[in-house]
Amino acid sequence: MNVTKRILLYTGKGGVWKTSVAAAVLRCAELGYCTLVLSTDTAHSLADSLDTTLGPEPVEVIPNRWGQEVDIYYSIQKHWAKLQEYLAALLVWRVMNALVQ
Repeated sequence: MNVTKRILLYTGKGGVWKTSVAAAVLRCAELGYCTLVLSTDTAHSLADSLDTTLGPEPVEVIPNRWGQEVDIYYSIQKHWAKLQEYLAALLVWRVMNALVQ
């Protein structure tokens, strides 16, 4: 099965309707597309737009519709070991072994 994946990114300063437009994209789910709307805004207004509770992991709002509000502290804690491995490998690769120890 050939699956086409698309990423639609909405950016801009506050008050330009990013959250509302992203919430409207959930219409894709009604057409059968598995859809995730992810907010990186610390104000976390996406949950309000979807009239549900969201968190740092994807939450299925209704079938084919997922929402997530990024929490940087949660993500760092969850992925800290992997991040350390990556940074250590990068520093060794760049011949900065003294910084790794």
